[in-house]
Amino acid sequence: MPEKRHSNHIWLYRALALALLALLAACGNPNRPTALPPSDNGYLLTVPISASDTPERLAQRYGGEVIAWLGEQAILKLSSQAAAALQGSGVSLQNATLEPNAIVRTPAVALGFNSWAGGFNSWAGGFNSWAGGWNSWAGGIDTIPALPSENRFQFMLTKVPQAQALSRNFGQGIKVAVLDTGIDLAHPQFVGRLAPASERYDFVDNDPIPQETAGTMYGHGTGVASLILQVAPRATLLPIRVLNGDGAGTVADLISGIQRAVSMGAQVINLSLGTSTADSALQLTLNNATNQGIYLVASAGNCGDSNLTYPAAWANNGVSNHQFLLSVGSVSSALALSAFSCNGPALEYVAPGMLVAGAYPVNRFAYYTGTSFAAPQVTGAIALALSETANKSSLGTYLEQSATNLGISGVQWGLVNVVGLLQKAPDVPRKHALLVVGNTSLSSADTALRTRLESIGYSVTVRSDAGSSSSDATSRHLVVISGSVSPSNVGTKFNNTAVPTVVMHWDLFDEMRMTGGKSGDRNTQTGQTKVALLNNTHPLAAGLPVLSHAIYSSSDALNWGKVASGGVSIASLTNDTSRSALFGYDIGAAMQSGTAPARRVGFFPSSTGTTRLTNVGMHLLEAAVTWAVSGN
Repeated sequence: MPEKRHSNHIWLYRALALALLALLAACGNPNRPTALPPSDNGYLLTVPISASDTPERLAQRYGGEVIAWLGEQAILKLSSQAAAALQGSGVSLQNATLEPNAIVRTPAVALGFNSWAGGFNSWAGGFNSWAGGWNSWAGGIDTIPALPSENRFQFMLTKVPQAQALSRNFGQGIKVAVLDTGIDLAHPQFVGRLAPASERYDFVDNDPIPQETAGTMYGHGTGVASLILQVAPRATLLPIRVLNGDGAGTVADLISGIQRAVSMGAQVINLSLGTSTADSALQLTLNNATNQGIYLVASAGNCGDSNLTYPAAWANNGVSNHQFLLSVGSVSSALALSAFSCNGPALEYVAPGMLVAGAYPVNRFAYYTGTSFAAPQVTGAIALALSETANKSSLGTYLEQSATNLGISGVQWGLVNVVGLLQKAPDVPRKHALLVVGNTSLSSADTALRTRLESIGYSVTVRSDAGSSSSDATSRHLVVISGSVSPSNVGTKFNNTAVPTVVMHWDLFDEMRMTGGKSGDRNTQTGQTKVALLNNTHPLAAGLPVLSHAIYSSSDALNWGKVASGGVSIASLTNDTSRSALFGYDIGAAMQSGTAPARRVGFFPSSTGTTRLTNVGMHLLEAAVTWAVSGN
């Protein structure tokens, strides 16, 4: 027995030495989560459970606190003194694992600035609350909650508005745990969206109030939670605080937080945090969660190289049922991998993570940067999809199959595609669109139009202009009138239908009561390869700051119309801003004659042009269709 105790002492000293070496190594790279000396945070002991064991008996036997009871194994948190005493006690540690209670952190942005958020003083101060539509968006009183315009372009890239146009439940009934620095529990965005107070917990202060506190990471958890709700606005958030105001915590508190989330019935857990330590106790805890079909979404970290932090580094094969653990990195709005984002074989998905807008404490919002804020967009996508389908265990596969491959080295699947995720689930119904064309033997332009509508979740019925009737719009969610039609064959068939309609021929603008009937009220114009953007905050603009791209050749004709008082002009001819090339009327808005029975959009391609829509034009068409159907 003396020899055994001696060897156990050596084991403990070696563990202490290894932990110190890990600390020194981590200090060499300021972008990695660092570790404090083990004596500050103690140790984690994982032991097998026998039939006669109870948490109380294990705590007494090993001199620690049981923080996880995982079927055949238990995890205890021990002080450094208790760990040392245990080594000399003669208690058998066969099949047990003792390891330092490592530090977990929110990832710091590696942009060379002093502040973790990229050095933006404006971020640290926050901004005023979103103007317009705030209550209906956060409170959920509208059929389709309105998205904040600040993220419209980023969300168009991941097809969030398109997905919400198809959604029926918007995350309703799905509980999402946010393990972070806490959140601002009183922020108006979270009104009616939080789990009961009895379910929340703060493992930093050991109380039931996971409120954010002052520190260098103040606002981190609030921003993360906000982005989840922007994608799945009717989901229920379960805030669990595992990090202090400076964004630091321990693996023990993270394990406790995950266990709390599991026990409270969370279906998705957001982990915008990480550790550089491949901690076996944490891995065991993740196995327990994934074995129960709970999705865990982890930020990849902001290392700028291939060293993803854990748990994201286990996404491919580090845990059982690894399809339930998703790793997320960051791309710019130009869909280039962010310089700070960790990447490599374990990185599965990316989402926009640079200057995305989210809630900030005390009724404000801010712009956030980092993989921390890409991850919650994927969390929101999973929550949205979970509320729509019974095929819940297949969402990891659907997300993989629908992701947009950007050709970025170090990203396994690609950009998350939220509408594609919904479409992959066989029990999520599509919406129905009527496409009116000049000839049902479709031209290449009309074929591309139908394909694009199908790609964003519409089942498309095609009718010729002469063969169509107003009854064709019955039970449809959308009508699109192609620029290939002969206006005389369409006439006023659809001007009174209470169905959102996108009109792509200038000579029907007056028939649809969207403009006057004189040539000075609507027409086409050649000699322009682009349009002038007049309003970049409206959903029809898809958040594009400029339209500098050439959309057509100078020989192509662009539709234009002069908008009535109730309409909104988004883009115009470059030489005359009164001639709108992209405009719309909301439901009930005053048109040239009467009010709009449903949303109406005037779109710029003309039947006289032979060039089909370019990538930019198709992007704007998606925005037009999505706004017409959903208001987003």
